[in-house]
Amino acid sequence: MNQDLLSKETSLQVGGEDQQELSSSTRRAGTARNPISRLFDFISGVFTPILPALIGAGIIQVIASVLLYLDLHSNFKIFTIVMYIGGLVFYLLPILVAVSAAKKLGSNIFIAAVIGGCSFFPGLTEMLKSAKEISSTSLPVAEPRYISSFILILIAVWLAAKIEQGLGKFSRYAIKLIIVPTLTLMIIMPLLLFVFGPLWTKLAHTLSEEFSSMFFFNGEVVAGLLFGGTLPLLQFTGMQYMMINDMLESIAAMGYDYIAPVIVAAVMAQAGAAFGVCIKSKNAKVKVLAASTGFLALLGILEPAMYGVNVRFKKPFFAALIGGAIGGAFMCFFETALTALSGLFGLMTLPLYTDSTLVYAVLGIVISFVTAGVITYFMGFADEQEEHSKGATASGISTASDLVVEKSANS
Repeated sequence: MNQDLLSKETSLQVGGEDQQELSSSTRRAGTARNPISRLFDFISGVFTPILPALIGAGIIQVIASVLLYLDLHSNFKIFTIVMYIGGLVFYLLPILVAVSAAKKLGSNIFIAAVIGGCSFFPGLTEMLKSAKEISSTSLPVAEPRYISSFILILIAVWLAAKIEQGLGKFSRYAIKLIIVPTLTLMIIMPLLLFVFGPLWTKLAHTLSEEFSSMFFFNGEVVAGLLFGGTLPLLQFTGMQYMMINDMLESIAAMGYDYIAPVIVAAVMAQAGAAFGVCIKSKNAKVKVLAASTGFLALLGILEPAMYGVNVRFKKPFFAALIGGAIGGAFMCFFETALTALSGLFGLMTLPLYTDSTLVYAVLGIVISFVTAGVITYFMGFADEQEEHSKGATASGISTASDLVVEKSANS
């Protein structure tokens, strides 16, 4: 009898050790996720603290656009101030992204702020725009708007964090105070200005030429499919407006443009994916976040929905890429055209379509929105289950500390 009890106890102990090993291996497998998943988590972690500012600025921009649309702006002298307030957050977004990334990486946030704001320094931007002083030194030239792209800023801040960590091993205070920031700035800033920036500028011009040839010479449907499906990626790389000159030239020459409706389709797909998250999620905070950011995306404010919801849950982002591709192809197939460019590529562009293509514009918007939303709902995603915490965050948006990540049944 005692032997049987002893054997059972031994087997339970062995089983417990096996379970512990299995649990440990599972945790190791979870931490060794694929690089794309880790990148998405990092991007989401960087943008989540910025969401309150993005949402507030987005609402203000929508208010300013409504005043302009209703032709009420001439009666309100405060309209210009409102417009500037709404645009200020998006103008300073590279600095906010750099600071948030540095905070997440545990590096100096003020060094990161300098990296993020390098494209705002008047003397430097003028020099980059003229390119005369740079070309005389045989250095490659970068355009300021591409230096401030999010991906380059994140790379630069990550490298700065690595340099800071490497030099931080020295215990002397003088080294940490003087040598570390000096070397970090002297290494990172030239890399950003004369290596990463020019490469990104060259890539943007190459892609712009390829898309232009597809839109105007080869096949518009294929161009709409590719451009609509990759625009969110171009948004993150700072190349979302690389086609702006082509659009302006088209409107000036012909009175209409075929490219802008594809951008609208891509934005509507991000909105659809966000609303798909809102319907699918069982987390009340996630529902509020997805609904509010999805509504802003419908009006043309893309960033909160894309970074705060779709990138955060990963699968909705890919659903939005599919929706944008299908909607963009549809827009191009029926030669949907805008007669003017709007500051926000959302529903308020509807009055700007040509009379003969307005119906197709509405159908393209619906197709993009519904496709992304349906794919998000049925494909599922790793939902976040609410945990009863002591208090809500100051911003009202859940953070990693008060949410337990749990895979939904359909993920």
